[in-house]
Amino acid sequence: MGSAAQNANRLIANASSASAWRIVFLVSVMLMQGPLFLHSQCPDNGETKVIKPNEGTGYYFYKFLGDSSFRYFLDGKTFSFNEKDDPGKTIIFIDDIAYESIVKDKDRDDIKKYLKGSKAEDLLLAEAKQHQDHFKNLVPSIVITDFGISSADNPDGSKGRAFYLWKKENAPGKEVATQYLCSTVVKNGVVVLSTMLIKPPVSEDDVFRQLREYTSHFDTLSGDQCAQVLAMPSAP
Repeated sequence: MGSAAQNANRLIANASSASAWRIVFLVSVMLMQGPLFLHSQCPDNGETKVIKPNEGTGYYFYKFLGDSSFRYFLDGKTFSFNEKDDPGKTIIFIDDIAYESIVKDKDRDDIKKYLKGSKAEDLLLAEAKQHQDHFKNLVPSIVITDFGISSADNPDGSKGRAFYLWKKENAPGKEVATQYLCSTVVKNGVVVLSTMLIKPPVSEDDVFRQLREYTSHFDTLSGDQCAQVLAMPSAP
């Protein structure tokens, strides 16, 4: 009887120990997965939300592309979208400048054939070369001016985000049509901001001023930031 009682107690103890380990395992899994359940994620619908700052001029644009979501800022007093004339394109008009934000998949074959390395700068050079050759094939007489790659170190001394700037314009004697293209890398692709002058009074200095604002505010978004932005009212 004593031996049987001891065996029974051992079984109960073993069963309790097994149950305890199951509980510990379940708690560990919950602790590990908890942040995943609670962590907000950026939607991957390609939509853009526009936010007007409480003070000053200009607009923040938030592009939702999942892990590649990003935001940028364009200064100006008046703002409108035009996405009806050319389906698939969204032109942003701010004051006397038109903008288009284009996102290209970094694994596109037409970009990869120009790629010479694995750094962000290499990808920017490859995208610019592909883009320039595309325009040259359409209009061989266009003039390309490269301003090159620019990046500023972060306050902690680490390497900052790199941007590549170039412009295309018609050959002398042709109708003026100047376009500036500024690109940077996000997780899954290259973001290209196309800047087009609408009225002659706008100068290259005005464009550079706008691009300084754009590059200084450009940033990728975390899931928590996306959740905060989605809860904010859009600009009228």
